[in-house]
Amino acid sequence: MKEYDVIVVGTGTGGSTVAREMTNRGKKVLMLEAGGRWEWMGNTTTVAMVLKYFGLVRSKEGRTVTFANNYGGLSLLAAGCAASPPKVVFDPVGVDLSKEAEEARKELWIQKQPDELVGKANLRIMEAANSAGYHFGKMDKFIDPKKCNASGDCMLGCKTGAKWTARVYGDEAVSKGADLHLHTKVTDVIVENGRVVGVKGTKLGVPVKYFGKSVVLSTGLDNAYILSRAGIARAGKGFCCDWLQFVGGEIPGMNTVGVPPMSVGSLEFYESDGIAIVPVFPNWSMYAASLAFMGPKHLINFPRFWKLSGIMVKVRDEIAGELYKGVSFSKKVSKVDQMKLDKGVDIIKKVFRKAGAKDESILALNAQGAHPSATCRIGDVVDTNLETEIKNLYCCDASVFPSALGLPTVWTLAALGKRLGKHLSVNGL
Repeated sequence: MKEYDVIVVGTGTGGSTVAREMTNRGKKVLMLEAGGRWEWMGNTTTVAMVLKYFGLVRSKEGRTVTFANNYGGLSLLAAGCAASPPKVVFDPVGVDLSKEAEEARKELWIQKQPDELVGKANLRIMEAANSAGYHFGKMDKFIDPKKCNASGDCMLGCKTGAKWTARVYGDEAVSKGADLHLHTKVTDVIVENGRVVGVKGTKLGVPVKYFGKSVVLSTGLDNAYILSRAGIARAGKGFCCDWLQFVGGEIPGMNTVGVPPMSVGSLEFYESDGIAIVPVFPNWSMYAASLAFMGPKHLINFPRFWKLSGIMVKVRDEIAGELYKGVSFSKKVSKVDQMKLDKGVDIIKKVFRKAGAKDESILALNAQGAHPSATCRIGDVVDTNLETEIKNLYCCDASVFPSALGLPTVWTLAALGKRLGKHLSVNGL
């Protein structure tokens, strides 16, 4: 029976970072991924194949929330926008990620992009926003400008390899000896005398078991289901999803179709209100789906898609809701969440007006969830080392966030993975 030093369940940014850190230290690592490895990047099919249930997962309240089901996780569909781990989220639980964040900055190609890769439309929006009295600037991106073709397809999967994804770390771990099993869904952990000794589940429908000295769960919301079955009842009681709202407007002489997303923006209201504002909009198929969910009468707006420029507001939402069985969950937009969204939408409308858009051309889509998180919170379900009450069983993904991030997650998750890798090494692995 082969025993691994570390079994990593899930290959998003958090899991792949831990796997890479441990293989770099000469440890025997197994990575397990419930999905496959979709390679056809840069189109709507990519989105459907990377997301669980083709991206059609909705809460009991009818809100869309995205879950990945592929090697590399949601990093494959990220806009490439980088935000450092926010102190407002991690200081209250005594976690300092500054050193690991700086390490990740160099490895994730994080930098601001030259004007030609930002795009004229984004630069015009930034100018209009600053003229309206706001403070927009270029955003950090985990994109190699030497490989970027400025297609604007970041959220459809990068064709050129310019955008960093968790596959970079995952592939590095495999090249250094880690085992990777795709189409392997873990349902339970194996516990003996209060200590985790392995995991079990199915691979292509066939029951399987794997054994290891430590297990790191990086499966997103599935972490809570696995922990609940292991007797940790608090997992999944309340969570966050970074509510966001897309707003489109017709600015004369331009649109943001095909423009690199989230290349400029503002975090000036993040510390005070938990609000981030960046130019980005769904592609045509996502836009059509959003209109359909808003009701048939809104589909008349579909032909306007190619005229629209888009700006998004994302907020730090309150911890609320609950997970049920399968992918069933409840999560309401609270009054506080709605107030934040409304403030962001109001700011965006003012920017659009300054850029020349007419009020009747401005359309706000329904709020939807971006980053399911905080189901296994630090200080509640895991400790500051990300360990559960079951010895050597850890979580390392957005589920451990102590509260909503309200920002792009990749940089923070890489920092958490690096920090956990150091902890595991210091503790004898």
